Parts: sequence; C-alpha cells; structure tokens
Amino acid sequence: MTIQSYQQIGYQQIVEHLGVDIELFFQHLETGSTRQLLSERDKEMICRFLRGYRRRQIAGAINLCDAEVGNRLSNIVYPRIAQLMQVEQAEIANNWTLVLNFLLNPTNGYRLHPAPQLNSDNFQGSFGRQVFLYPSHQGIVQGQIKAIQRYQQGCYYQALLFFVKAWNEEKQLYGKGNPEICIYINNCLIEFQTAFLQRRGVQIYTLAVVVPFHHNQGAIATEILRGVAQIQSLVNFQHFDTAELEAEFFPSSQSNKQSQSLFSILGQSDRISSEKVALRIMVVNDPNNVYAPYNQTAEKLANLAKEINLAAVIGHYSSEMTQTALNFYTEKGIILVNASSTSDQLSNLDDSIGFFRITTQDQVNAAQLVEYLAQTLVEHQSRTVAIVCNENSSYSCSYRDAVKESLMRYCDRFKIHSEYGQLGGDVRNFQIYLNTIQGNVDIIILVPDGGIEPNSLSNTGLISRLNLDRCVVAGSATFYQENVLHWMQERCQQKLTDSNQSQLIACIPWHWDSEQNGAKSSNTLSQVFCKIGALLWGEEQLTWRSATAFDAVLVILKALERHSDKEELIVEMRRFFKVKRKAVEGVTGKIQFSENGDRLFPPAEIVQVAQNDASATWKWKHLKSMT
Repeated sequence: MTIQSYQQIGYQQIVEHLGVDIELFFQHLETGSTRQLLSERDKEMICRFLRGYRRRQIAGAINLCDAEVGNRLSNIVYPRIAQLMQVEQAEIANNWTLVLNFLLNPTNGYRLHPAPQLNSDNFQGSFGRQVFLYPSHQGIVQGQIKAIQRYQQGCYYQALLFFVKAWNEEKQLYGKGNPEICIYINNCLIEFQTAFLQRRGVQIYTLAVVVPFHHNQGAIATEILRGVAQIQSLVNFQHFDTAELEAEFFPSSQSNKQSQSLFSILGQSDRISSEKVALRIMVVNDPNNVYAPYNQTAEKLANLAKEINLAAVIGHYSSEMTQTALNFYTEKGIILVNASSTSDQLSNLDDSIGFFRITTQDQVNAAQLVEYLAQTLVEHQSRTVAIVCNENSSYSCSYRDAVKESLMRYCDRFKIHSEYGQLGGDVRNFQIYLNTIQGNVDIIILVPDGGIEPNSLSNTGLISRLNLDRCVVAGSATFYQENVLHWMQERCQQKLTDSNQSQLIACIPWHWDSEQNGAKSSNTLSQVFCKIGALLWGEEQLTWRSATAFDAVLVILKALERHSDKEELIVEMRRFFKVKRKAVEGVTGKIQFSENGDRLFPPAEIVQVAQNDASATWKWKHLKSMT
C-alpha cells in the first residue's frame, strides 16, 4: 500500500474510530513557528501511533529503521505537538495517550461531533448534510458533495473549506453566489468555532427556514434564502476577524484586488445585532403538498425542536402550508415568523400567540392594487374586469374575495365580467376561456397559487399570447415571477407586442427601487441590504421574497437580543411586539404587529413589466409606493 493510499484510509479510521479531526490537527501542526509542511510519512506515522501501533511495527510499515523513526519523532513531530499543546517536549515523548487525550478534550476543538441524521421519507432538512440547490457545473457539484461528506463526519473545518471553494467557483462562473451554500458556510464556521464563541459569551441560536425547493425549479427558494443568508452572515461574521478569515479561506482574493470574498463583503458592514448572538440555520424543504392529510414537514420539524434547540421557524411559503403547520409549532412553543403567506384566513387563527407575518395580507394588498387601477386606468367610463384564480387554493380564493370587495367600493368604475377558478387545471380549458374574454375585458386580475399546483404558474404563461395593448393584466404578489419576464422576452422577439405598451402590473410588499424602502430611499437598512445584495447575488437579484425573509430573521433577532432564561422566547416575543407594540425598522419599513400576528400598516408597491433601458431584456419596474 502506498503512503498516499494509506493517508486516505488512515485519516478515515482516525475520524471513524477515534472521533478526531485529524486533518485539522495536522494543519495546526503545520502553522506553528516553522510554517513547514509535514511529510506524508510523518502524518502516517502520527496516525499509526494514535491508533496504538508500536514503534517497530510503524518502522516496518513506512520502510524506516527504528532509529530513523526516533529521529523524526524527536526532531520534527514532538516539537510541533509540544508547541501546540504548550507543554515540554519531554512530557509528551512516547506518551501518545496524553496526545490522544488532548485531541479528545472537547475544549481543544479536535473532538468530532458528527451532525445527526435528521432526514426521513417525509422530511428533508439540512445544516450542511445535504444540498438542494446544485449548479449545472459538475466540478462545482463535486466540491459541494465533498463538503457535505465532511460535514456528515463532523469535520466542520474541512467542510468549510470545500463549501467556501464551491461558493467562490459558482460566484466567479455565474456572477452570483449560492445562498444555500452561504448558509452552510455560516453553520460550519459556527460549529468549528463553538468553543471560541462560548468563551466570548456568545449564545448560539438555531432557526429553521422552510422553503419549497420543487416550486418553479427552486427559484422561489433561492429568493427567500438570499435574504436569510445575508442577515445570518451579518450577524455571525461580526464575531470574527474577517481579514483573517479571508486570508485563510479566500487567499486568491488577496492577490486579485478586483475580487471580493464573502468575508470581505460582509466584514465591511455595520453591526446589525448584539455581539452576544450567533445564528445556526437549518434549511428545510417543504413539498408544498396541500393534499397530504396533514403537514408532515411541520410535524417532524416540531418534534425535532428539542433535539436541535430550535428557537423559531421562518416559513412556510404558501398560505395553505403555513396554516396547517402552525398547530404543530404552537404545541411545542415554537415561534413562526412568516415572510410570504398572505391569505386573510391567517388573520383569524384560533391560536396566534407565536405567529407573526411580515408580508402584506390579501385584504390590504388587493385594496391597494384596485386603488391604483382606479387612480390610473379609469377616467369616466366603466372598465370590465375578469378575475382568474385557483379555487383549490385557499390563498387564491382569499385574494379573489379581497379583490371583489375592493372593486365594490368602485362599483361605478368597475364591472366584473366573469370569474375563472381553474387556473391550476387543464391548459386547454384556460386557453378557451382566454379566447372568450379576449377583446371583451379591459382588466384581468390574475392570482396564481403559491405553488400547490404546478399548472397554476405554467398556465399563467398564456397571458403572453394576449393582446396586451388593449388589456391590463394585474397580478398579486405570486404573479411576480421571473418567468413572466421570459414570456415577454419571447413575445417581443416574435414581434407580438410593442415594448413601450406593456400592460402587466403586480402589487408586492417591496421592490429594489421603492421610493420609501428601496436602494435609493431614506431607509438606511434597505440601502445597505441592496448594496451588499448586489455584491453577493448580482444587481437587483433581491426580490420582495428576499426582503421579507431578511426582515423575518430580523424580528426574531431583536427578540433574541432581549431573551433571558427566565421566560420562554414565545412569551417575551409576544409581550414585546403584540402587547407593548414595539416597532422594528426593517428593509421593508417599520414593522409592528397586531395581536393576531398581522403586520400593522404593511407596505405595498406597484410594479410593471417593462423593457430594460440598458438591454433588450425585460424587468419588473417600480411604478409607485402605495403606503
């Protein structure tokens, strides 16, 4: 067996049998005063001694005489170990039991604590054991796989190295980072530096973010995770010397002054939270299956709460899944902060003590959308409206009802032509309906569901075949999708529409160019949010889902800063936000809550699909802040 082949086997045996992070041990031996690398023969020798081999056995295995082994120990190995352990060399010479005890002492950072296997047939959650967002580049994927393998073993330092490498390669290749990998970088750093954080009095809290990876090919999940990863990094990196982290994990960025590493980007930011809080985040996949008998993801996560010390959950995405999940969390005393579910049914929950939602509820959003239509599109003549939704979605029906209620306030200006409730059904039936209303309606209000039925979003694409010069399509926040831009791009290329006559609008909680809370607004947190976001994910890649997810973590963070062991977090958070009505300034503006968990005075922004002035592509352009 060659030295190289033994290295892999020997390392693995040390990891599995002794539970020691041997690679980290070797790295520390190589970063002492000598700064010289250990030879593979020396590493093999150390591994064999730690596993209980005698000197004569080791000498024969590595093709050295007994005296040569003794010389290498005295001149190379023992001095480094003694320096690392801060003892005299004579104390450790031939005393490998003492060395092993040093490695097994948890306070020294070499004892492995393998991440528990939490997944099952009905649950997929990851602190770093699993990756959901893979790029198409196989080289990067292989790096991600190596990272999760190290994480599974409890080798968090090595996992960190591979995750950082995968992040860097993906950022350089595609111009934007992977937010899931960013979260795992944070988690590995927290695990690797737990002892350091504890010495500084930093309390580590665990949050879970539940996202639908299968909805729209992971696009929705990616948007949400960008906001979560960004605030987690701001919270965690403040505890470390980011210049040292950059030198250790991003050495290439120091030679390339035009390249900014993850640590340098976030290390330059102002502090966003107390120095006594750090965040570990679990990424959970939500199948978004509304037809399951109960929410299995929420049930499993709630049952795991004690094992993983779960403080709060950010999620779920769709209103249907949020409503079915809440009971499981409430029973366990877990806070649920929602960033995306807007159904008015969530305003009337039986038990909302631990429920808080950042986004704008349907009644408010629909009212603002209709008000905008009344202000800008209706003059003296009445306009005919068609409403398209998915009757199988409680959210879609909630928004439809809110729209109809708002239209009634302007009954002299709007007339409802018809309703279509099968947006998630057969595409041919929807096409027939669109053909019947083409030319007969002035406004179509479109309400795709939150991903509970895949056809809902794909059928929405048929709007690109409408004559948009004569019909306005107005959508809810779920209509705000990048897919719509692609459909308009195809239509433009086919010369089926005038780029200056786009008539697609939506009402959403936040936009990059918001007058009140955008990149150039007076909201300083939003300014920083956009500035950092542009460096991490690319220009204008932060959406309303990113902003509300950021604010969801921010709200939890403000509660954690005040948390003590005297009371449960759920009690403190209710008292602070719902009883005392304290406010937090977030990316999406001032955040306050009513007793039922709804946000007081939530934001509403009107956006329009328009052609980008700088290119031939399409974008969601901000039109007006409604609040």
